[in-house]
Amino acid sequence: MKKNVLVMISGIAILGGIGWLGARHAEHLMLDKSIERFRQTLGPDASFTYKKATPGVLGRSVKFTSLVFRQGPETITADEAEVSKPVTKGSESPLIEHLSFRNFQMADTAGSLHLAKLAMEGVTLPVKEDVHTPAHTLSIQHAEATKLHGFIDSLQSDISADTVTVDDFGESMASHLEAAKLQFSADVPPARHVSAEHVGIDGLDLAGLYNSLTTGAAYTGRNGTRDIQIDHLAIDADSPLLRAVKILSHSSKSESAEQEVSSVQDAELWPSLPNMSWLPTLGYDHLRASLVLNDTHDLKTDKLHIEELSIDAAQMGRLHLDGDFAQAGSHAVVAANADMQVLHMHMNYMDHGLVPKILDQAAKARNMNLRDMLSGWQEQTKQGNNPILTQALAYALHPEKGPLDIYIQPQRPLPLMTVLASLGAVGVAPQIAQQVGLSLHTP
Repeated sequence: MKKNVLVMISGIAILGGIGWLGARHAEHLMLDKSIERFRQTLGPDASFTYKKATPGVLGRSVKFTSLVFRQGPETITADEAEVSKPVTKGSESPLIEHLSFRNFQMADTAGSLHLAKLAMEGVTLPVKEDVHTPAHTLSIQHAEATKLHGFIDSLQSDISADTVTVDDFGESMASHLEAAKLQFSADVPPARHVSAEHVGIDGLDLAGLYNSLTTGAAYTGRNGTRDIQIDHLAIDADSPLLRAVKILSHSSKSESAEQEVSSVQDAELWPSLPNMSWLPTLGYDHLRASLVLNDTHDLKTDKLHIEELSIDAAQMGRLHLDGDFAQAGSHAVVAANADMQVLHMHMNYMDHGLVPKILDQAAKARNMNLRDMLSGWQEQTKQGNNPILTQALAYALHPEKGPLDIYIQPQRPLPLMTVLASLGAVGVAPQIAQQVGLSLHTP
């Protein structure tokens, strides 16, 4: 009896083995055909090689070792890869439902990219247009990567991140990106190092932005909403330049207008930052402040309406600005666009210690006692009969009494930089106040 059982089990094992070998042989034959069909979909400028290929579960995917994929100037390599069977519907470009890689590397004329692990879902490979197939750019429904390191040739810059997740990457698509421990270093003078604990971007055309960075083509923002959040941002050169605990920005764009609300919380700016070298002369080692910006850019008339630009520096003061501007070009008013024209502008300033420091520095620059300098100014204002200077001096003597309101209402649009320069020249050329439409209101 035992002998019969052993013979039966041995027979089943042999038949099973023969069946398994036959199935594996059939799978490999099907695999070879599938790989060949895949190669045919890549186009004449592409090649696809590997060291070993084995079928995945039920033949729905292929596992490769030492994979190399080339298309034009672009080369992709991986120690291990698994690729699902491409799905093609009609004349559409082949869709790869799943891709995963270990030790993934990509290089082209624009730069290079290395990832410890990469997994992607819903990938449509770029295809050049020919008689039978319309052109199609790379698109990815979902991607997750770990230990990213890349180099952008046009910027001579390195970029790295612990983890990156991207959804909806493709031509004119509203993408979503999450990155942790992001770092960016540019060696082109002036050298900069940027880092952030977390970056979240939603609604931005990441494919268009990537194309702009790598080819130099102009980037055109897509219509719709866009949100950005950056946590614990740091920018350094040889010394610290900027820190910010949190940056938030929301915009809504249509064919006719773009509206933005942004804020920077608990920012720190050092004297080595451009236009901040005046800080030590006033006794500040660096500036601590928060910022809020709320504006609307009319894209048809190129006019910018600022509802609120508020800068609050605890040891200096709080500045609130609102107004309307022409030839905006961009709604980034904090960049002080040189071509921007002032239609009208209002500034409200509440002092928290900055005005006394400015007056003290002015006296030192003149080798004078502060009291003597202020007395001399008072005599000059009485003799000059200049109401603007009289009000400005009254405020300077007692800034703690309340806010200073500054109104700019020029008879015709004037460049923003001209207006700002004029404010400092009113003391020696009182007629400038009338030219720029300057008026003051003090407590």
